[in-house]
Amino acid sequence: MIEDLTAFYSKAALNMKRSEIRELLKLARRPGIISFAGGLPDPQTFPVNELEDIACHLLQEKGATSLQYGPTEGETPLRAEIAKWMSREKAAIKPENILITVGSQQGLDIVSKVFLDPGDSIIVGLPTYVGGLQAFNAYRARMIGVPQDDAGMKVDLLEKALANSVSEGRKLKFIYVVPDFQNPSGVTMSLQRRKKLLELAYQYEVPVLEDSPYRDLRYAGKSVPAIYSLDNQDQVIVLGTFSKLLCPGLRIAWIMAPAEWMDRMVVAKQGMDLCSPSFTQLLVAEYLRRGLLPRQIEKIRKLYGRKLDVMLKALDRYMPKGVKWSKPKGGLFLWVELPKNMSANTLFPIAIQNKVAYVIGSAFHCNGEGQNTMRVNFSYASERQIDVGIQRLATVFKKNMQQLTETTISSP
Repeated sequence: MIEDLTAFYSKAALNMKRSEIRELLKLARRPGIISFAGGLPDPQTFPVNELEDIACHLLQEKGATSLQYGPTEGETPLRAEIAKWMSREKAAIKPENILITVGSQQGLDIVSKVFLDPGDSIIVGLPTYVGGLQAFNAYRARMIGVPQDDAGMKVDLLEKALANSVSEGRKLKFIYVVPDFQNPSGVTMSLQRRKKLLELAYQYEVPVLEDSPYRDLRYAGKSVPAIYSLDNQDQVIVLGTFSKLLCPGLRIAWIMAPAEWMDRMVVAKQGMDLCSPSFTQLLVAEYLRRGLLPRQIEKIRKLYGRKLDVMLKALDRYMPKGVKWSKPKGGLFLWVELPKNMSANTLFPIAIQNKVAYVIGSAFHCNGEGQNTMRVNFSYASERQIDVGIQRLATVFKKNMQQLTETTISSP
């Protein structure tokens, strides 16, 4: 009998870490808990009737094709529809630039597999999407965090990070950004900073990885051009998904990349799963062909826009002085910042006891910072639950503030 099974793991496997969000979600699913933890869409937005009709049509008319293996690149009708959808912002997008993936997380893994060797350096935001950190960490990347503010990644600090990498003789493999309603902060990068980011990417010859799951979920204000639409040197790779626009159970997402990079990505995907499911691909392709997506997006915008408004008003009503939060105009998340002497990590089990859940902000920092921050989701809970849940959170914060004050006063 083998005594030490871990002796057989690869260095990459030993370097992998469990998703902190996935682990926290296990606690958040306890009965009676109002969860702001996961990035779950509201199930009432799922277009069940339309998908049922299309599924029956597919099985009747294209059963043999839709239930068979498909090409690694993805089903041609879906790639063509996605290229058409993305061409609203940049006319040069072709089906050849699209690779279908099983969720955006697979897209992150494919890009990492193609671009990263152990020790390679990349730029990420502070904070940034934890799934991205998890994918990059699995390939043992060296992540350089660049702080952001209400206008997105600070490009002056990005420029310093790029310059420092050059002076240290390190080649950066890519800059990873979630520019629209960022996960976790909800912040949208300004047009001026998008242009400057591209200018720096060109100057330092670094690809840009634009992760864009929330772009179409804007509830107020004017849209800002996508980074890829501003790119005139084929230096931007885009990750897109239907998980937030249709339903996550379909697991349909895509990579848009210059043709020169696409070949290696296709080879990388072949080694993972050969191809994405043909049935769900053709299901989504027909949904898009029928022109149903704009109406679906409008339905989501109205529902989530109301929920965001309810959460912002609840935060104003209940939160104690000293607590700050972002005020996004779209997406699924808000970012909450506690006073520096408070720890969202320490308060999490107390929040669970009070039947409310969030995600600790340190999970979104490549450098372990953000102990006093948290991400809260407003798309899944009902409007009533949002109000009650924020009130419960505020009660937890107020009690902790009072305890900290009493400890300070009683200290010699």
